Amino acid sequence: MHLSSAEETIQRLIFSLSELEQLGQTLISGHSNFNVSSKTYLRITLGTLQAARGAIFCFHPTDNYLTIAASTPEVEIPPIEIEPDEVASLLECTFVELDTPPQNLQNFINRNSEQLNGSAMHRLWVPLKIHDEFLGILSLGKFLGRTALEDWEQELLTILAHQISIAIAYSRIVEGIQSEKFRLFMLAESAPQICQLLQPEDAAEQVVHQAVALLDANVGGLMLIQPQQQNLELRYAFPETLISENGDQNGKDPISISLKDIEADTVDVNEKTAFDMLVGVVKEGRTDRCSFKTNTFFGGKNLMAGPIPGRDGDILGVLVVGDKEERGGRIAEFTDEDEILLDSFAKQAGVAIENAHLHQEALDARQLQAEMEEARKIQENLIPDTLPDIPGYEVAGHYEPRGPVGGDYYDCIELPTGRWGLAIADVSGKGMQAALLMATLRAGLLSELTSSRGREDESIDMKNELIDMAMTLNSLLYVSGTEEKYATFFYSHLNPETDTLTTLNGGHNPPLVVKNDGNIVWLGEEVGGLPLGMFPNDMVPLIAKYEAEQIKLESGDLIIFYTDGVTETVNIEDEFYDEERLEQVAKTCTDSDASHICNLIYQAVMDFQGDADQFDDLTLLVLRKK
Repeated sequence: MHLSSAEETIQRLIFSLSELEQLGQTLISGHSNFNVSSKTYLRITLGTLQAARGAIFCFHPTDNYLTIAASTPEVEIPPIEIEPDEVASLLECTFVELDTPPQNLQNFINRNSEQLNGSAMHRLWVPLKIHDEFLGILSLGKFLGRTALEDWEQELLTILAHQISIAIAYSRIVEGIQSEKFRLFMLAESAPQICQLLQPEDAAEQVVHQAVALLDANVGGLMLIQPQQQNLELRYAFPETLISENGDQNGKDPISISLKDIEADTVDVNEKTAFDMLVGVVKEGRTDRCSFKTNTFFGGKNLMAGPIPGRDGDILGVLVVGDKEERGGRIAEFTDEDEILLDSFAKQAGVAIENAHLHQEALDARQLQAEMEEARKIQENLIPDTLPDIPGYEVAGHYEPRGPVGGDYYDCIELPTGRWGLAIADVSGKGMQAALLMATLRAGLLSELTSSRGREDESIDMKNELIDMAMTLNSLLYVSGTEEKYATFFYSHLNPETDTLTTLNGGHNPPLVVKNDGNIVWLGEEVGGLPLGMFPNDMVPLIAKYEAEQIKLESGDLIIFYTDGVTETVNIEDEFYDEERLEQVAKTCTDSDASHICNLIYQAVMDFQGDADQFDDLTLLVLRKK
């Protein structure tokens, strides 16, 4: 080498090293990455070694392919697939002469000859690696003024390749850190966003969208457990077209997976379906990822699913993402880091979903409370505020439901004939259903009492009249209620002119009669029939047909009609108020008027109850012959 050539080479090396140092500092400072600086690295390498052509290829280990990062002249080629054994062969080489490549790389070169001929790879490959990690290939073409590199140039090329390898590895580390920082930032940002959504549908939609964005997925879905049916039901899918294709719209049923019949640990791995995978996630309580040969019902082949935990540790459902997309649009498999991220996000999703459902439950409860208040007002109109004056008699009543609405009923009804009807009833159960059935009974009773049969004349047998009425009301309540809904019912027909009381007991508590001489009589204790609505009419005579009875009332006689909320009131000692206590109180107040008697009995029951909770609706109806 002439002196001038040596000086020129030294100057070129000094300049190249200076540029390499600046590039390294730029990378370390975070103001650049290898994608930006790859052209400069290639220019320095080509200039230092005086090569006319070259290229840098970067290796993507997830999917085993090479992409071109920089080339001179610039060319565009699609990703080049490379097998794991071919990567291993490159790791064993310092240089690869393309004219005489190793035998185990010949297939790779032949397989990609068309792509390689269009690139800058013509003469020499230098594998880019750090220890046993393959990072890519530095490819060099024609060298100016010579056919091969001298030994010192080969050593220099090794140093330059090592610098490029360091730059690639460092950039990947920095990109990985930045990517994780960004994902953690998105994770932190997503929590308050999704937890502020108070509608379950909105929360489900945002959870899926956030998960898809967070994990670079193309598809996603949220499935929640329906505890009663033991099913996983699809609540939201992305893209949204999957919702209409799979259900929830267009009249189709939503996708639902039974959790009852599948045992996750019995499924053959080779025959595992997306359904099996989701069931396994629920039953094992841990994230799983799997690849399938064909698209799943979510639209993707590579799925990752994680359990959504609730506050109490129960699993609320499954969050699914699929087909992770890398740069260039390639579909990649999910990683261990992705699993950790999905687990973290699923915990936030659980909080958001529970918050939304609790908010919805609160709204429903508020709406129900408003509806119950309206029902209470309506029911108050069905229970008489004041009772009419019956010539020669006193009548008083008291009604106290256990909750906002109840199933008890009483009334004193003036009939078109000048007679009077006294009714008391107790519908089984509590709440709105009981109140509705009570309203049905009242409407049916009023209809019967104002019908032609209710217009009494001397030719009508009142006992048979009440039996016919009971059968009609039984049929009405049977078709109006459910198997567990029925009503105990006691009706009395009072004729003030004759002081005759005709009664029929439909499975109700026998009213207490305190005669003016102090003797006790229980009405309908031996004569009566079944509660209304319990069986159809054709079965009633086979079980216990309705019967009526009559008594003659005398001055000072007292009749106390009541529901089981009186006699079955329980105190803190778990004792019942029972009929004996009712007898004792009734005997002490026969000289009082009906209103006072009603109040005395009610107060005695309340005193007995003390601090115990009210057992049932409490209803009293008192009739006293003056």
